[in-house]
Amino acid sequence: MIHRRHPTRNKTGWTSNVPNELSQLFIAYSASATLPVLDIGAAFGVATIPALAAGATVLANDSDPEHLATLEGLTPPELRPQLRLLPSRFPHYLNLPAQSLDAVHASNILHFLTGDELLAGFQKIAAWLAPGGRLFVQAGTPYQQPFAAFVPLYEARVAAGDPWPGWVEDARAISTHKKLSQIPRSLHLLDEAVLRRLATSADLHIERLWTYRRHDLPRSMHLDGREGVGLVAYT
Repeated sequence: MIHRRHPTRNKTGWTSNVPNELSQLFIAYSASATLPVLDIGAAFGVATIPALAAGATVLANDSDPEHLATLEGLTPPELRPQLRLLPSRFPHYLNLPAQSLDAVHASNILHFLTGDELLAGFQKIAAWLAPGGRLFVQAGTPYQQPFAAFVPLYEARVAAGDPWPGWVEDARAISTHKKLSQIPRSLHLLDEAVLRRLATSADLHIERLWTYRRHDLPRSMHLDGREGVGLVAYT
């Protein structure tokens, strides 16, 4: 399949037509799910539709209802009975019953949240997951070429003990990338330490936490092989 990236309607970056490495783990896990799984920031369904095809019932969440309408139209008719659409903004306006999910997928969405929103979101996810359920997270780190100028400040914040060292109030102040207009002005570049703290604060157990070169990014975004950070955690 030719790898293509498409801008989202609500200017929260781009979505791909090929699942990234973290999403592939979520899709594989979904094949054994007996409860529904949740895809936060599903966009046009790059992870949702393969999870449906794997046999899962998928709750597809997005802040833009038109994204979900497109997703529904792209879903093969025989899989639509397994699909539930949840248009709302995570975390504050998305509410689900406790212990109702086998898995939660949050790829390239958490780095648009403030620190307080991240704390609230992890608490909600932990409550939604059934015992043994999995959380799959992918987020952007500061170690991307467009944000290279921010790395010294980020590392100084880490050294000073800043709890949110990757928070950027105005991304245009740290980068001149030609496509900055396609993302929100504020950005939260995440790292292993922050995700570890968020997971443990929500009483989630870490199965895997690592940085890697994301294969869904163009080469112009590559810096040193730590462009993405992934987390797999369980209740």
